[in-house]
Amino acid sequence: MAPAGERFAAALEYAKTVPGPVYLRFLIFVVGLATLLIIFQYAILHLIPVEFTLSHIFLNVTTPNPSSMFLSNYMHNPFDPAHIANNLSTTIFLLFAIFIAGTIILPASGYRMPEGFFPVTYLIFFLLLPFTISGISIWSARIMGISWSSGFSGISFALFGLLIFLMLARAYMMVLQHPGHDAYRSVFVLLSMTFICSALAAAVILLDLHTPNINVYAHLGGFALGLLVPSLVGMGMAAGTRTGKRTVAVILGMVLLLPAVGWIIL
Repeated sequence: MAPAGERFAAALEYAKTVPGPVYLRFLIFVVGLATLLIIFQYAILHLIPVEFTLSHIFLNVTTPNPSSMFLSNYMHNPFDPAHIANNLSTTIFLLFAIFIAGTIILPASGYRMPEGFFPVTYLIFFLLLPFTISGISIWSARIMGISWSSGFSGISFALFGLLIFLMLARAYMMVLQHPGHDAYRSVFVLLSMTFICSALAAAVILLDLHTPNINVYAHLGGFALGLLVPSLVGMGMAAGTRTGKRTVAVILGMVLLLPAVGWIIL
């Protein structure tokens, strides 16, 4: 394995070869997402009637509906400006870290995700994952005695899970492509790394367990989905047969659907 200084230099050299439009599209994506979140919050504060917000945007866990299950993930506490500020800063940091890891560091090391991996993963995160996270929020909030739920933090934790996934993916790719003579020990180390990273992240999330109005289970669910969804997307794209792709697609659909509707029967 090359020294850290050489790997850093290689990453810098590779970054120079990435086409300019790639950086431009990423910046447009980040600025566009932040702008939409700010505009939506402004509309909630100044344009949208309170009655509509309470009925169709803010997630009431006792009487949820499809629109509130989706839109509540993009709404922040109107009485706490720090809520959106903290979520925005965290999200922007994670998006930049994911971009650097997936677009520069992995390819510079000789490993890259399948073509189209990031667009598909982000589409799932921003269009489908809100329903799944809301399903977890509804179930857990009822147990915790929380009546309302909103915020982008569930998706932010999914982004954190994606970042951890990319970090682990590099290690897995190195071992799978170059197993060496001690493959069993390498696999044990990889599995241990996965468990330790997941356990540490879960422990940090659970620090907020006794903080009022923070649904840590939705955060845990977002993080777990941030690990699982990208792995399934990557498996589906790498599958060599239609049957394999369809099988992974079905598994991914169940992973997203079951938590989204499970609260109905619980």
